[in-house]
Parts: sequence; C-alpha cells; structure tokens
Amino acid sequence: MSKNERHIFIGVLLVLAAALAVMLLQDTLAGRPQEIRRVAVLLDGADESYWQSFRLGVDKAAREHNVDVRYVFRYDGPAGEAQAQQLRREWEGELDGVVLVPVDGAALAEALKEAPAGLAVTVVGPALPGAEGTCTIAASPEEMGRQLAGAVADSGAAACTVVLTGQEGETALRRYQGLEEGLRDRDVVWKAVTVSQTDALPEPDGQPVVALEPGMTEALCALGGPVYGVGTSNGILRGLEEGTVAALVIQSDYDAGYLSLLSVLETLEGRRPEDQTLDCYTVTAENMFTDPMDQILFPVA
Repeated sequence: MSKNERHIFIGVLLVLAAALAVMLLQDTLAGRPQEIRRVAVLLDGADESYWQSFRLGVDKAAREHNVDVRYVFRYDGPAGEAQAQQLRREWEGELDGVVLVPVDGAALAEALKEAPAGLAVTVVGPALPGAEGTCTIAASPEEMGRQLAGAVADSGAAACTVVLTGQEGETALRRYQGLEEGLRDRDVVWKAVTVSQTDALPEPDGQPVVALEPGMTEALCALGGPVYGVGTSNGILRGLEEGTVAALVIQSDYDAGYLSLLSVLETLEGRRPEDQTLDCYTVTAENMFTDPMDQILFPVA
C-alpha cells in the first residue's frame, strides 16, 4: 500500500469512527429520561373561565419544554393571605418554579422572603414590592385604564359610572388611576360607585358603566349596556357580540401564559429573564373577528 493510500485509508477510518461516536451519543441521549420541571401556577381566585386563554399559553410552553404544571384556582379564607400560604405549601413540595397572578402583592412579597434559594418566580402583573429576582410579565395597568377612558370618550358620552367592589387588587387600582387620567384629559365626568354584592349593582341609565376587573365586567353584562371593561371569558365575549359590552381593553392572555412559563425556565437555566410589558388592545363588536383580535380572543392550543 502506498503512502497516499495509507493516508486515505486512515482518513476513512477516522470519519467512520467519528460517525459511530455520534450515533452512540445520540442513542445514549435518546435513552436518557428527560428532566421534568415542576411548576405551580397560582391564579388570583377568579373564575377559571377568565384564565382559559392564559392556560392555553402555559400548556403550550409546558408541552414544548417538558414541564409538569399544577394550577391553583381557589383558596380557603381571605384570598390574599390564603394565596401566600398556598405559595409556601407549593415550595415545600419541592417544585422548581412558580407563576404568580397576585391577589395581594405585599403578602406574596413577604412570603417570598422565606422561599428556598433557587425557586424561580414569575409574576403576571405589577412587580411585587421589595421582591428581588422576580420577573414580571403583563400589560401596563395604567395604559389599559387610559384606553378604557378613550373608548368611553370616543362613544360621545359626557359622563360615566365606574363600578368598584372596594376589594380591588393593585392591578385594578392602577387601571383606575389610568382611567381617571384618561377621563380627565378627555373632559368626561365620572362617578365611582362601590358595591359589595351583585344585587347592589347600579341600574343602567343609558350612560356607560366601567368595570376594572373581569368579574365585574361580566356581572354588569347581565344588566344591559353599555359596559366598558376588561376580560375575555365566554360570557364577556358573548356580551360584546350581542352589544351589551361596548368595548373591552385586553392583553393577549395566551402570550402572558406562554411567556411566563418560559421566563421561569430561563431562570432555572441560570439566565436572568427580562421583564416584559405586553401590548394592550381595544376590542369592539366591529373588530373582534378581524386580525389580530380574533387570534388574541380565540387562540388555538
């Protein structure tokens, strides 16, 4: 065998050996069980239908990245305190991360001071006070309020009624701040009415009524319109289609769910995910079935 032939022969052997090594590595990795991450999603205690699109987004990310997701919808006792207690129970169960939709941001921030090192936390909503190392994902509550005000003003109304419960969380209160700013800028007069029970809701008088949370939006739909609110449950969207809801201001809950789980995984991989402010949109009966509103309101799993 000549010198050149030997070189060619050795080169072929090296290529075959490299190919064999790659095949063996692939077989080894294929046979190794994938690590399953465990993540809890603690929602705000509202009806499950208000979070249907959010869950679709979380579940899509979970399928793509091999995550075992546990949802908590309901809490026993005062919701803010009970959610904080549930958070403690979750991390005692040795989960990897948690997505929080806060009822009481201050209570959750206090609970997180005791959280084990390495717990990945993402908040869907405003940042928790004093809670370092948490990622936040949500539309600006103030901007949502300003868009609600714009929708009321664009209807030609000179006045409106804002219906409150007296138990609004930080997100709803910040929406109210934006709403007040927007109504003031557009010279729309408003009055705030606080109710504690559904049967105490104000009777419709033809003027716009404004809700800052999905539950109140849906409750006002039952009285007739025009209602300006937030939320994308089936009942609320039915009201929009039928005309009792004049306009909704929404974010993409699907995106919020998908991105919130991804941010938890980024933290677990040792990276620092960035806070994300989602766009918000004004939806009416006229544009609810047009692009991109149809994709936001009716996402496909």
